[in-house]
Amino acid sequence: MRTLLLASLATIATMGAAQAVPIINFAQTSNSNTVAATTNGADTQTTISISDAAVDVSQIDAALSTPLAAFVDLAATSNDAAVTFLGAIVQHYDGTFCVSSGPGCTGTDFLSGSFTDAAFGAGGGPGLVVNVNNPPDTLSLTSDVITDLNPPSSLNFGFTNLVSVGGLHIVGTTIAPFTASFVGNASASPVPEPTSLALLGVGVLGLAALRRRRR
Repeated sequence: MRTLLLASLATIATMGAAQAVPIINFAQTSNSNTVAATTNGADTQTTISISDAAVDVSQIDAALSTPLAAFVDLAATSNDAAVTFLGAIVQHYDGTFCVSSGPGCTGTDFLSGSFTDAAFGAGGGPGLVVNVNNPPDTLSLTSDVITDLNPPSSLNFGFTNLVSVGGLHIVGTTIAPFTASFVGNASASPVPEPTSLALLGVGVLGLAALRRRRR
């Protein structure tokens, strides 16, 4: 029974990963930096913000014509100290975002959500990546037009043309202030097929049987 349980769960994980597909791609239309990162007075926390940045949506998993004009808002605040690892700077953030037809997350919600993620980039470099993968990270997605938002899912913001004295670096215990430009994308999975649901049921039954046997 234990073998059956493990096989079922492994199969489900494999099928889920294989089904993840791109659901949206977007990039700012401005030639100037639209991302702003600021620190608190003690240099212990960084907030990364995008406010009503105009974007072109080049791909969306919905019955809409592309390129599609939209607006992006992002608010992400660090929840731990920035560290260096093999030349890279890493810090974790909690945040929310939206890609919508109107400014201020108004109009049609093309994609929005909340996340807990890791941001990382080369120390002294001109870029930073905000990357969320659910699982193991936390990512909750909603949309008025995209229907397949199941995990495994991912969200990526790529910050380029990063402007900060000395490039990407740590001040105090947090990422130093900067401005940047951005592109973004997200992926998710369709609703599980009946076969996947059946395998999940087998796994649950197997787990219950194991617990009864141990008792």
